[in-house]
Amino acid sequence: MSTFDYANQALRYDIAAYAKALRTIVEALPAARSLCDNVLKEVRLVQALLAFASSSPIATLAQIAYTISNLWPYREQSLARTLGFSDEINEARAYRNEAQRALTMLARHASNDPLAHELMTCFNHIVAYLEEEEHLLIECDQAIRPHAENMEITRKRLNLLIAAIDARLPATPETAALLASYSEASRLLHDWESGVPLDECGIAILDTCLDLLEPACLVFPPAALSPGSPGRRG
Repeated sequence: MSTFDYANQALRYDIAAYAKALRTIVEALPAARSLCDNVLKEVRLVQALLAFASSSPIATLAQIAYTISNLWPYREQSLARTLGFSDEINEARAYRNEAQRALTMLARHASNDPLAHELMTCFNHIVAYLEEEEHLLIECDQAIRPHAENMEITRKRLNLLIAAIDARLPATPETAALLASYSEASRLLHDWESGVPLDECGIAILDTCLDLLEPACLVFPPAALSPGSPGRRG
């Protein structure tokens, strides 16, 4: 197998594996978003309950509730995190620790204070939701991380193939069409460092690239790579 054939085969494998990882994430993220929705519902209930009390501990609980409400799905992001989810995982863990801190504060009063008891129920639910969200985000991170770390070599392979097609294959309409397809794949993958949208659009981008690269086994026949082959560019 020539250098170019190997690069072609590896490129198609990279993109197919990336598309599979992206599908895993697209399926998992709606569940993570739903868990965040549930956290916000509990936070709003906490804030409504706290409105009936005032003290230094109550102010601390209110601040904890406000902190937890600033969850990652509700902050503006141009592209979802296809480079990994370490920030979101750390956030879910930190917010869960905050909810645990609230539970520790409330535990000493829950037995004889109905308000403290209701607040503990809310924060227990928040802890459970954040723990489940963290597990989903870890699954997403494990799916995407190897491909995020491999993006640079994937782009290098694509650039190599474009240059090889342009330099080594005969100047025919078929070669021009092939070069256009690989150039279009390069354009589609240009923003991989910033990520691909984590929705069906992102999957469609990668599926389109696979379609563009479909004639992998036909790209570099040995005769076409020979410097003396007929039809070689002058």
